[in-house]
Amino acid sequence: MISSKPYKFTIGPNKREFVMHSALVAAQSRALDRLVNGGFKEAEEFHTELKSVSEETFVLFSQYAYTGDYELLEINPRPRVDIKEEEKAVRYPEPPVEKALPEPEPALDAEVKPKYTYNRTELWKNFTLVCSIAVELQPRRPGAVLHNGNVLLSHAQLYVFADCYGISRLSELSFNRLGQALLEMKVTPELVADVIELLSYCYDEPTPARLRNHLVLYAACKADELWSNIHFRELVTTHGELAAALLGVMIEGQVS
Repeated sequence: MISSKPYKFTIGPNKREFVMHSALVAAQSRALDRLVNGGFKEAEEFHTELKSVSEETFVLFSQYAYTGDYELLEINPRPRVDIKEEEKAVRYPEPPVEKALPEPEPALDAEVKPKYTYNRTELWKNFTLVCSIAVELQPRRPGAVLHNGNVLLSHAQLYVFADCYGISRLSELSFNRLGQALLEMKVTPELVADVIELLSYCYDEPTPARLRNHLVLYAACKADELWSNIHFRELVTTHGELAAALLGVMIEGQVS
């Protein structure tokens, strides 16, 4: 396998080149086997270009192909946004204070319906069950490079890549690590920005329904923390599909 012919990938908008052993690439899935050994131009030239794949995602994939695992790397650190300062700059106007009108007394024969509240405890239990580990996670190696970008987005983009090319174990591994990161994450104003960026990616780009449903369930569980951010409200307003999915979870208790 290691003695196989090198296969070149040109990745992302900057067209960075990566070289891997062709037999190792082909062993990852049927789709990649056809890419390397099929009767296509890519197989003849031993080269393919993946414009929509980020450099980080491909590095993580190559790590997995050679070691059976991956660790997040610091490739292009992004500046953090101070959400509190940004919230001060742009805010929705406060609604005028109105005097509460006395509620009319219900008729004696009328059915009194309680106000609707959804069961977040049950939703969180469902989310936790979805995050159950199906793939054994290997311990982090000493001295691993810390990742100061959006960890959630990194796992999600790797999952989308693995799902696209049918790399089943990597697909499950990245999906589970995303779930664990969400479970362990304390939702601070800074990390809310990461969740919003992840949701925006899932609704701006073609992504698997499994990933979208997973994140909608999480967003419904953390609705209070997310709704306080103006960018989340704008995201829900822009993407009717996201708004409908959130309402569906809150009313029916599950993602369709």
